[in-house]
Amino acid sequence: MRAAVLLALLLVLPAPAAPPTSESAPVLIISEDGLGANQFRPDTMPKVWALSEAGRRGALLPPFPATTFNGHVTLATGCWPEHHGVVANAYLEPSGHHLVPAASRVEDLEREPLWVAATRSGIRTAVYHWVGATGPWQGVTAWRMQTFHPGHPDAEGLAFSDAALADGAKLVMTYLSGTDEEGHLHGPGSPEVKAKLRHLDDEMAPWLARLMAVHPGLRVILTADHGMATMRHRLSIPDLLHGLPATCIAHGGSAYIYLRKPSEAGPAAERLRAAGLTVWRRAEVPTRYHLGGNPRVGDLVVLAPEGTWLSQARTPAEAAAERRGRAGAHAYAPETPSMHAWLVVLGDGRGPLGDIPAWDIAPTIARWLGIRWSEPPDGRPVPGL
Repeated sequence: MRAAVLLALLLVLPAPAAPPTSESAPVLIISEDGLGANQFRPDTMPKVWALSEAGRRGALLPPFPATTFNGHVTLATGCWPEHHGVVANAYLEPSGHHLVPAASRVEDLEREPLWVAATRSGIRTAVYHWVGATGPWQGVTAWRMQTFHPGHPDAEGLAFSDAALADGAKLVMTYLSGTDEEGHLHGPGSPEVKAKLRHLDDEMAPWLARLMAVHPGLRVILTADHGMATMRHRLSIPDLLHGLPATCIAHGGSAYIYLRKPSEAGPAAERLRAAGLTVWRRAEVPTRYHLGGNPRVGDLVVLAPEGTWLSQARTPAEAAAERRGRAGAHAYAPETPSMHAWLVVLGDGRGPLGDIPAWDIAPTIARWLGIRWSEPPDGRPVPGL
């Protein structure tokens, strides 16, 4: 059965050709929110897997913490969180210490996103629901942009991408729902997640095969912002810090602590470590995470063991609402295997890719299309692509 699916899909793909020039070869990047590298297998998505046999497969390493907003902004800017400024889904803005509850606006970006660099470089660009794509950045906006609104089916994003390519877009960036909601509500290995993977497979595989036949030389990147881990334990940060005035912003497997009295960093860290948590002061966050240089990060950065989620709830009602989405969670460190996202590249050779940092994706696309950055990103083009 699997061989028959592979043969049927490969027959509609264009024959291998010489690498096209950036003027004739469009690029499509699709992010399926929360789709982990360990979820993409021949038994879960056989049709897309068959397509990937003619392309390249690897795993995407998310930034730390592995959350949706900083993951997508890292993919879009090619920069580390400490430089692009979206250091998690939510944080305290250091000027005035006001809460940014959902860092998904263009105003939250401190570095140039790919759609802006592409537009300035004369590349017709279309963006659908991508984090941060909510308006002009320093006066520049994409040729076609649809900002995120909940409740829109993924089929709408595919139709948007299809129309943009048909109308001459050379770069299309599309965010889709993936398995994130199902993973949070039911767990990453749940029947609900497996059903969503089957649906994605049925929806995307024939669409991708047709798209690559219609647009010879099209390069496609399929990836995500993070993976998902099964939750087994809960730890309450407010309970652990009882009596110490602080603001906690928990992301799932990690949290930021903003202290009202910096002198209490030592006692706060001791309490958290006694509960089995890893704790760093902002300036002591390991340099490999490229995080501690931004003042939006908490005074303390807390990391839980995989399978433990950190709660910021202060009332029973808040705790009940929080539990509803904690069958699965993320926001762990990028070296955690369950945080790795799927990564497939079609239309640029075949073979393994290995583990690719999220910040290397935008520089790779920029090299393909001849995009010029106003400021060089932190990442580098992926070798071999």
